[in-house]
Amino acid sequence: MSRKKANSVTQLNNILPIPIALNSGEDLQTHKHNHQSHITDVRVAGHHLVQGNARNGATNTSSSSTNGQYIVWQIKITINDLDYSSIVLYKRYSELLQFYYDLEQYYKAQNDIVIPKPPPKDSFSFERLVMSNNWLEERKKGLQWFLSSVLLDPVLQKGPIVKSFVLDNNG
Repeated sequence: MSRKKANSVTQLNNILPIPIALNSGEDLQTHKHNHQSHITDVRVAGHHLVQGNARNGATNTSSSSTNGQYIVWQIKITINDLDYSSIVLYKRYSELLQFYYDLEQYYKAQNDIVIPKPPPKDSFSFERLVMSNNWLEERKKGLQWFLSSVLLDPVLQKGPIVKSFVLDNNG
C-alpha cells in the first residue's frame, strides 16, 4: 500500500464513529445496577442577591447578610455528561458550610477520606461584599473548587450526605 493511501486510512480510522453496542442480554435490574447515574460536572454559575428573610424561619446571623438581603449561589450539576440531565441548585454560603460539616461528621471515622474545605467565612460587611466584584469572583472560585472536589469524588458522591444535598427540595 502506498504511503499516501496508508495515511488516508489512518486518518479515516481517527474520524469514524465508535460502533454502537447493543444490549448484551442483561435484564433491566442488572442494567440499572451496572449503569448508575453519577455526577460528571459541577459549575458555580454565579450569584444572586436576594431580598427577604432567612429561610426555614432561622435567624440570620451571617456576616454577609443585613436588612434581609443575602447572596445565593447558583450551582449547576450535570448527570452522566448530558446537558438535558442537569440539576440547578440555589444555596447560601451557610448551607454550603453546613454541607461541609455534615460530610466531616459522617466520614470522621474513615481516616482515608479527606473532605476538602470550602473557602473561609470572613467578616466583610454586606455592603462591602456587594461592591466588591473581585471578592465575589474569588468566593465563586473557592466554592467551585470545593464543590467539584466533593461532588466529583466517586466515593463521596455515592454517599447519603451528597445525595441529600443535591436532591434536597428546599434549595
